[in-house]
Amino acid sequence: MQSVEMIPFGLLAGFVDDKEVRITEISTESFCFRVREQVERPRHIRIGFYDLSESMYREVELESYHFMEKRQEQWYISYTVEVFQQDYVQAVQKLFREYTGYIRARIEGTDGEMAQITCNYPVNQDEIHAKSMEEQKSIWFSGAQIRPVVRGMELALALDRRIWYNLYERNTIEKFTELYWKENGIGGWEQHKIIPDRLYIGNAFCHLLLPGEEQLFALMEKANVENVGITLVFPCMREFQVEEMVKLLKKVENWCEKRQIRVEILVNDWGMAALVRENGEYLEPCLGVLLNKQKKDPRMHYKKGSTRGLGENNLQAGFYRRFLKDTYGINRYEWESCGYPQVFPQGKNSLHLPYYQTNTSQYCPLYASCTEGERGKQRLPESCPGYCEQYAYIYPEHLHMAGRYNSLFGLDEELVKHPEQLKAYQQAGIDRLVIGL
Repeated sequence: MQSVEMIPFGLLAGFVDDKEVRITEISTESFCFRVREQVERPRHIRIGFYDLSESMYREVELESYHFMEKRQEQWYISYTVEVFQQDYVQAVQKLFREYTGYIRARIEGTDGEMAQITCNYPVNQDEIHAKSMEEQKSIWFSGAQIRPVVRGMELALALDRRIWYNLYERNTIEKFTELYWKENGIGGWEQHKIIPDRLYIGNAFCHLLLPGEEQLFALMEKANVENVGITLVFPCMREFQVEEMVKLLKKVENWCEKRQIRVEILVNDWGMAALVRENGEYLEPCLGVLLNKQKKDPRMHYKKGSTRGLGENNLQAGFYRRFLKDTYGINRYEWESCGYPQVFPQGKNSLHLPYYQTNTSQYCPLYASCTEGERGKQRLPESCPGYCEQYAYIYPEHLHMAGRYNSLFGLDEELVKHPEQLKAYQQAGIDRLVIGL
C-alpha cells in the first residue's frame, strides 16, 4: 500500500461529524487522522481534496469504511480508517498526481514554472518588459483619454513627489493640470479643460518624499488662493518623527485658523491619527490606504476561483466605522482601484487610480540598489538625492506593475482603457476620484 504522509492541510482536509481533523497519512485504501479527544461512533466522515486544475475543493463523503486501528499517543489519539469506495480511490489518485507535480516544480523549477503548473501563469512572457518607466507608461497609457466621464464626483490630483511640487509651485492650477496630463502622455486635455477640485499634497509611503516645510506652506497658500481643496498626505510615522510631526501639525492648525478653512490629513498609522485628533478642530483625518486593508495583487487574475470575498473588508462593519469616528474623527475612507469589484460602506469614499499599492518597505530597495548595488542591502536612509525621480523597477509587461521608491504598485488597466466604468463606482458609493500619475 503506497501512502503519503503529512500532505499540506490546504490540499487535504478531513471532517468527522462537525469536527475538523488533521489527516496525517493517506493511500488509496485507507487514511490516518488524529484528534485530541476520542471519536465515538461518527455519523459522517468527509474528506476535502483540493483540485489544483480547478482551484476548488471536491468533497468525498465516506459511506463504506471501518476503523482498523486506534492508538493513544501522549497528546492525541490516532485512528486508521480503511475505505471501500471507488470515488475515494479516484480522488486520492488525482491528489497524488497533482501533489507529485507540485513537489517536482518546487524542487526543480523556478517560481514561475511552479505558478504555471498551479494556475496557468504565463512564464514564457516574463522576459517581455519595457526598457524604461517612460516607455512602460507610454504602453500603459496609449490611447487613454481624459474626459468628463462622471458628473457629481469631486476630482483630485495627487502631488506625491518633487517634480509635481515644483511644477505646481511655478504654474497656475490651469497650466499645471495641462502639464500634468501631458507629462504622462494622456490625451484629451486640449478639448476638456478639467481642473481639479482638490490637491493631495505629500506621499503616503516614503517620508523623504514629503515637501519641505517652507514648500508645503507655499503649496497650501497657492491652493487656497486658487480655491482648490487641500488634503495633506503622510506616510507611516516613525518614532523619531513624532516630535517634529507634532510641531508641524500645530503650524498647519494655526495656518487653517487664520484663514478659517479646514484641511484634510490623510493618515497611514494610528499614531498620526491620534496626533491629528489632538491638534485642533481645523484638521480632518482620513483613513489612508495603508490602514484601509485590501487584498491587492496584479497576479490575481491568473488565479482561478471566485474573487467575490475580496471586495469587502472591516469597513463594512458599522461598529468599526463608529469606532473610527468616535475615537479619531475619521469620516472619509481612501480606497484603491485594484482590478476587481469592491463594496464600499456608507460614508465618504475616495477612489485612487490608476495605480494601487501592493507592498511597501520600511526601508527602500531602490535606494539600496543605487547605493549598494543590491536591493537586499536595505537600511533606513536619513537623506536621499531622489533616485526615484530617475529610476524605477520594471517588471514583465503582462503583470502591469512597477517598483517606485520604497513600494510596489499595480496598474488597473481596465479603468485606463475603459473610464466609463467609473460610473459604476459612483453608484457604489464613491464621491471623489484621486488621480495619481
